[in-house]
Amino acid sequence: MKSAITRELAKIIPTVRCHGDFYATGSSEIVMPNLEVDGVGRIALPLLPVQAEQLVAIAARAPYGRGEETLVDPDVRRTWQIDADHIHLGGHSWPGTLDTIVGKAAASLGVTGPVRAELYKLLVYDAGSFFVEHRDTEKIPGMFASLVVALPSASCGGELIVRHRGREVCLDLCCVDSAAVSWAAFYADCVHEVRPVTSGFRLVLIYNLARTGRRQPAAPPAYESEQSAITALLRRWVKGKDSPNDTSPEKLIYPLEHAYTAAELAFAALKNADAAAAGVLVRAADEADCDLHLALVSIDESGSAEYTGYSSRRRSRRYRERYDDDDDAYDDDFEIGEIIERTLTVSEWRRPDDSKASIHALPFEETELCPPGSLDGLEPDEQHFHEATGNEGASFERTYRRAAFVLWPRSRRLAVLNQAGLRVTLPYLGELAQRWAKDGEDQESPRWREAHTLAGYMLREWPASRSACGSWDADRVVTMLESLTQLRDVMHIA
Repeated sequence: MKSAITRELAKIIPTVRCHGDFYATGSSEIVMPNLEVDGVGRIALPLLPVQAEQLVAIAARAPYGRGEETLVDPDVRRTWQIDADHIHLGGHSWPGTLDTIVGKAAASLGVTGPVRAELYKLLVYDAGSFFVEHRDTEKIPGMFASLVVALPSASCGGELIVRHRGREVCLDLCCVDSAAVSWAAFYADCVHEVRPVTSGFRLVLIYNLARTGRRQPAAPPAYESEQSAITALLRRWVKGKDSPNDTSPEKLIYPLEHAYTAAELAFAALKNADAAAAGVLVRAADEADCDLHLALVSIDESGSAEYTGYSSRRRSRRYRERYDDDDDAYDDDFEIGEIIERTLTVSEWRRPDDSKASIHALPFEETELCPPGSLDGLEPDEQHFHEATGNEGASFERTYRRAAFVLWPRSRRLAVLNQAGLRVTLPYLGELAQRWAKDGEDQESPRWREAHTLAGYMLREWPASRSACGSWDADRVVTMLESLTQLRDVMHIA
């Protein structure tokens, strides 16, 4: 049972898929909208080369994001943009046309419920324009995808490439028909790129797609057999935890398919297959008497780095200043040496109703991952190298983050809490003891039993809290004894 449940659960969940995909594309025959741009006026469609040049003349270089920064670099992104405030779309048919496109895109992405499209930019791609692979950021509340609408214009090249979990699609949005538009939508966390336009001009409207109202996720199809299988698996796990010979993990961690930030971490905001899996897991966990949460899994590593560029004698101030605004180029001069510290934690807890759970950051073990090794091969979300200083050699720090479902038996909640260590459990035990004494309860009360059980877990692992000199921390011993004395817990005092 040591790793069986992690592997079995990881076999069932991927079979739970909604009908949507990570991208959607199509074309629509429409009555062309009235498009006006400040500084240029009414735009003819298909786009005329002379007006394309006028648009480029009043447009700005399109930037890109790197971390918290917004940068302009024609080696990364070469195209022209005009903000939505300077774009005016009208015409009798356009609102209905846009609603139809958004509806088709949402359905193909597996999203149900109201979706709104907010105009973000008008982009002009001339010959040579491109955008290297990147991910979009959440620009408005509830945003889950980007919508690209290519207006009629004569051009070649400029294919849109979208990648997700080993799959790749190449979408050609070239549209020369004067009565049609081509469109594509994709989840915002998908890596995508625009290949170079080889000739002509491409005129593109960019929309942010966002859920409205309560932002309910896509409704998963019926998966009764899968739900029953997961429920039975979890029940066997819960029952096995009562055995003194049990070696199964205290909690299960199943990494999600899509990427989510802490700000957008919510059951109601899950995408595609993640939303379908959540619908099944919520019911299965409840039937098996397990707690289910969404959380962010983090792996923080630090250690030594090796310099692979110029000789260290040539690491002058001028060299450092040269790379001051180019962390990627600077990082290319180093490679990872030895990993000295590695910390694995789970935090940012969300319940199925999307309320925040008051749970501290907990450590986790890789044997709790479903399946073990499921986070191997991830690209770090952050990575920083530091030059050698004084007697210290070059070093690195990097962080991996991934959203995940986390489950544990409700009967083992305190065992899971105990994983946070004495820093968390000692204050919690003290609070339980004080409230129990204040309310004048007896030792049959649920609060006393909770405190007694938690104290048992704490004492079972107490030797791990010894200091380097081999003695227990006196302050912690005193604090523990005070709580046990207040509880009159004779067994644990002994």
